[in-house]
Amino acid sequence: MTTSAPVIYQAHPVTGEYIGTAFADPDPLVEGAWLIPSMAFSEAPPVTEPGFAAVHVKDAQAIWNLVPDMRGLVYRTDTGEEIQWQQLGELPLELTSLKRPGSDHVWDGSSWHLDEKLRNTNECESERLWRDSEIDSIKWLRERHRDESDLKRDTTLTEGQFAQLLAYFQLLRDWPQNSKFPASEFRPVKPDWMVGLVQ
Repeated sequence: MTTSAPVIYQAHPVTGEYIGTAFADPDPLVEGAWLIPSMAFSEAPPVTEPGFAAVHVKDAQAIWNLVPDMRGLVYRTDTGEEIQWQQLGELPLELTSLKRPGSDHVWDGSSWHLDEKLRNTNECESERLWRDSEIDSIKWLRERHRDESDLKRDTTLTEGQFAQLLAYFQLLRDWPQNSKFPASEFRPVKPDWMVGLVQ
């Protein structure tokens, strides 16, 4: 008379994580006995909830333990940088599973919160980059006009347009000192005739 082989519950040999079931092999030396290999157990692991894994922890009191499972995409708490995490257990203090909402948020130990000073710093930096880019994009107009004047040629720009160009340059230079800086809705306004010009 044969007896059905018992189900055994296997753990990963390195991580100890529950990986599935198998059937025990009969013991060839002892009739009616079964062989249970290393990292396999007759006791079923507990039902896991999202965010946890059933793990056999060496020398622990219980065969199976529920261990936090934070594997996957996590974020550095100092920079918000994305990292692929592949270890079982709690995350180290410098990592979190919560995505940083934006570059003007800082980690307070349990969540991200908006830092007004950092937001202002980021907005100022962004506006300075816009201002520098705007100056670079129109320099050629000033240089062309000066070259044409030096060569005693007819200028492409009228004197009125050149005066407006220089005034716009000055507004751009002064923009970071303006009381409305860095609110982009108060940026210096480009003269209409310049809109759409390409070098």
